[in-house]
Amino acid sequence: MRAALPIVLALSLALPIPAVAQPPAPILVGIVGWPIDPADALHALVSDLETCLTERIRDVAPEILIVPQRNVRDALFPLLEPATQPQSEEAFAQMLARDDVRARLRTRGLRYLVAFSGGTRREDWGGGILCGAGYGGGGCLGFMWRGEKTALDAALWALDGDTPVRREGAAVEGTSIVPAFLLPIPLMAQTGPEACRELGTRLANAIRESATPRAGVPDQPATKRD
Repeated sequence: MRAALPIVLALSLALPIPAVAQPPAPILVGIVGWPIDPADALHALVSDLETCLTERIRDVAPEILIVPQRNVRDALFPLLEPATQPQSEEAFAQMLARDDVRARLRTRGLRYLVAFSGGTRREDWGGGILCGAGYGGGGCLGFMWRGEKTALDAALWALDGDTPVRREGAAVEGTSIVPAFLLPIPLMAQTGPEACRELGTRLANAIRESATPRAGVPDQPATKRD
């Protein structure tokens, strides 16, 4: 039994040690709402949309690390302020093509930049609800509805190029209703979260595909013809 122990030990040392899978290297991506118009009612939703997109991208692709837009704006100050921001995609591309701009972003470790825009537009309420009270009690009766649409757009920029790698968008329509029989019961549409999840999924996949190196495919030998 003792003689067999060295043999077993030698065999175990000779066996190959299984490789431990290494987690993918993190991909740093900046995110920023652009263009910004403080007079637009949708401006107030930029922060909520950033949070939603960041969480969705992280859920789909944990290897992607989103750098908040406040950090991006600080790095590029004052180029993305409302008074000095690019007014067109061509101007945005020219800004990103500047060596000093890329240097500022690369010092933060960024490889990509996501510029997003959009929000939710709601119609006026239709229908009506009447409420009243008397000696025998009170209550409401009626029906109201309101349509809404959330449209979101985003461009994914690689910081080593001067054109967007991908453009993605998501649009969702819905209707909020409030039936009332004794008490109003609001049933609100959720177009914003749904559109955000869809856009976040598309962006995560686009970033992952762009960051994954493509293996070269060898040329096929030419077939000799008779």
